[in-house]
Amino acid sequence: MSRDCTATIPKARKRRSVDGDLQASPSVKASSAPRTATESGAEPTPLNQYRGAVQRQPDLSHTDTKTYPKLLAQRLGIEDLVKDLLHDLDLNYIRTRLLAFRQLVIHFPFYCLRPDASVVDMATDHPLTTVAICTVTSSAHPNTQARLAQAFRQALSAAVIIRGEHSMDLLQGLMIYLAWHHNYMAKQQIQQMLYLLAGMAADLGLYRQPYRNDVLNIAAALEQDRAFLGCYYLCCGLSVMTFDKPSPLRWTDNLRRCADHLAISGSHPQDHTLVGIIELIRAIDDLQDTLRSASETKRPSHAAYIDLQTRATTYRLSALKREHPELNGTLAYTAATLHLNHRLLRATTSTPETTTLIQTACLIKEYTDDLLARPPVLLHHLAILDWTNLLEILLLLSRIAAKPLPKTPGAGAGWEAGALSSMLQPESILDALCAHMAAAPLGEPLAPRCEGRLVWFRGVCKGIERRVLRERAGTVRGQEAPFESLRVLGVNGQGAQGRFRPVNEAFGAEVPISTVPGHEGLNAFDSFSMYDGGLLDDRFWSDFLAP
Repeated sequence: MSRDCTATIPKARKRRSVDGDLQASPSVKASSAPRTATESGAEPTPLNQYRGAVQRQPDLSHTDTKTYPKLLAQRLGIEDLVKDLLHDLDLNYIRTRLLAFRQLVIHFPFYCLRPDASVVDMATDHPLTTVAICTVTSSAHPNTQARLAQAFRQALSAAVIIRGEHSMDLLQGLMIYLAWHHNYMAKQQIQQMLYLLAGMAADLGLYRQPYRNDVLNIAAALEQDRAFLGCYYLCCGLSVMTFDKPSPLRWTDNLRRCADHLAISGSHPQDHTLVGIIELIRAIDDLQDTLRSASETKRPSHAAYIDLQTRATTYRLSALKREHPELNGTLAYTAATLHLNHRLLRATTSTPETTTLIQTACLIKEYTDDLLARPPVLLHHLAILDWTNLLEILLLLSRIAAKPLPKTPGAGAGWEAGALSSMLQPESILDALCAHMAAAPLGEPLAPRCEGRLVWFRGVCKGIERRVLRERAGTVRGQEAPFESLRVLGVNGQGAQGRFRPVNEAFGAEVPISTVPGHEGLNAFDSFSMYDGGLLDDRFWSDFLAP
């Protein structure tokens, strides 16, 4: 024959098994199986393990595929809830949310999204952080945001409570979720979550001085430093300035090292301000510890002691501004100074000093003018600590504007009252803030508005205006009825006109609030110690926003 002989590999012989199925011969099947890294003599390096994991992932090359929600739910451990909670997610939606989140991190520089971060990589390596980012940036779609928030809580409880896990993905996801918690949670009780966040940071060992000799690990080191600073910023700032409670995360010298490390790296546009911001929060925390230890001793001169310590902290803030000039002109520094002035007024048992009132009025004017000079969408994107600072400043505005200045003898008597009334016109300031917030552009996918927050803020401003007018009228008449009936409206609906009611109270309940001279003013409404949740307590807003 004219054909040449060619050697070929015989095909696998099909043999019938006991069950009647056809399968390849064991010898041929074993020889044709791909060799693993160990069998081939190569060590199972992390790169080989990553390649193997990627090869086992489903195909996500098509944007209309249903595989992505299944992959995300699988990584979260909530496969049975994918149809109910994650069915709206696809590649295009997640990609848009990631782009929108890059605009938000300017107001919360404690998480840095890598420029080359892809949708598939985020779902594979950072699934809970991905859901947290989508929850935060979905304010233009309230129904989707509510489902994503529920999916986040389900995944977090399954990972932490049931499986007992702790990782940087869980820590960063919870940190991001809490940073804008006020935009999608009706009940603002997050103190337990702050303790969970502090516990995760402790379990991950972020409070210890690390020993990093590997130059290639610099990105992971910066990520851990940034996350640790974010945990302290939320735990300490919210507990002290919002809830008036002890901070679950105490100060360590490693926090200052982390801030210095990030300031030198400059990987984020706001990194140069981190040292000053962290020292600012530390000063407020030290004051809180000092005043709490003094209140436990029940000393007779407690008011004078508060005044002394608060003024000392004010001088400390001034020194911080000289040491860190980047704090000058920031909303955080002005809000911290006003917080100290608010403490002075709350501790004053007699008539406040005229100089303190004038200084507070100037700072309020400076803060509101700075806020109105910024883009309108800023009020929709403020993180939770900046938002509560704004609310405290509005309360302080109502406190000063409603009460007349004490009369001082002399030729210059009366100019202080004129200066105060010209600087602080609560109706015009509150209307300007509401109009500025409403002027944010509609339909911007990368700068979403939060309509529920806008409705709520309008209700707050109207409540403050009513209270100022009521107290001014009471000051003119000189006397009021001992009690007045207050109607408490709802919190949960975005159609509830932005006002709150207690969770277990019927809609439209009549709550008597004392308005006698000994029970009105700062002690009745502005004292955070009277409410467990501070500025975010439902009962506080039920009392304050009642008509």
